[in-house]
Amino acid sequence: MTRLTKPVGQAVKSHPPDAKYVQFLLNEWRRPRGLKVLAVDGIPGPLTDAAIRDFQKAETGVVDGRVDCDGPSIRRLEYLHIAGIASGVYSLEHYGIISMTPPARGPLTLSTQAVRYLTALRKEQG
Repeated sequence: MTRLTKPVGQAVKSHPPDAKYVQFLLNEWRRPRGLKVLAVDGIPGPLTDAAIRDFQKAETGVVDGRVDCDGPSIRRLEYLHIAGIASGVYSLEHYGIISMTPPARGPLTLSTQAVRYLTALRKEQG
């Protein structure tokens, strides 16, 4: 389950914090590829629409310009963001420090920390 509360895209009525979250994740995908980053402003205009379509074309094969709640685009964006962090993590404890989330109660697993981190990241957007 993703952290979006409403779909994001130019053709849908987007909730600004959801749009900011998607713009942030799109930038994390675009930056290493040398693509221009988006303003993280919560307004999914033509540049965000084009970025969504570019991402979908490259990563999901479903190109509709929408990032739906629990759809393939948001799942892939979140997965790639966590995979990028995990590739530089040396231990789960180190990951907890990077994500700035308190350690999970019970067994500390990467998936538990990833969910906590993404939830905190989305919460930061408003």
